[in-house]
Amino acid sequence: MTPDLSRSHLSTDLATLHARVKDKALTLGEFKHALEGRGSAVLLILLALPFCFVAIPGLSMPFGIAISLIGACLVIGREPWLPRFIMNRRLSSARSDQLLAGAIKVARRLEKFVRPRLSFLHAGPGMLRLIGFGIVIAGVGLMLPLPIPFSNSIPAWAVVLLAVGMMEKDGLCVLLGHLTAVGTWVFIGLTSAFALGGFQWLLGSLQP
Repeated sequence: MTPDLSRSHLSTDLATLHARVKDKALTLGEFKHALEGRGSAVLLILLALPFCFVAIPGLSMPFGIAISLIGACLVIGREPWLPRFIMNRRLSSARSDQLLAGAIKVARRLEKFVRPRLSFLHAGPGMLRLIGFGIVIAGVGLMLPLPIPFSNSIPAWAVVLLAVGMMEKDGLCVLLGHLTAVGTWVFIGLTSAFALGGFQWLLGSLQP
């Protein structure tokens, strides 16, 4: 399976989608249908983008699962598939509008820097599967219910960077996405170790 990697601008794709679904409360399945062949990359961006800036209670688990499943499909070379309980997850019209409006703004800013380059990082042998693997590990990081600042935003940015790099054929963006995906687990490991050490120190200080 080869995703749709057309060179149409991301902001144009998103603006078209925004106009089509304005004031509608959509499920993720309806979002996917509305993308009409724009490829899994745009869907990944829509799923990850809300978490780049804020934590959204109740959505990180289903969205993280959806992202990981899409990444896994890229790894094994199959069309993206999502289970019914995720596809039927409905977003309010206000949430959908906010998501798309924010995505358009971010996309327009990214387009000032994103351009085709370093093709071996996105089009070389096995690179698409490697991008899928990076998306999987970032999606799993997004799923974790950790009460740690930035624990959602770091993996979300990894997904956005990998998806944008894949769609816009920007190898540098892909490389930054991989580094951010790895950084997700470095961050989680370090903060978890710090929290565990602090907890053990607290227990020790309370003992007579």
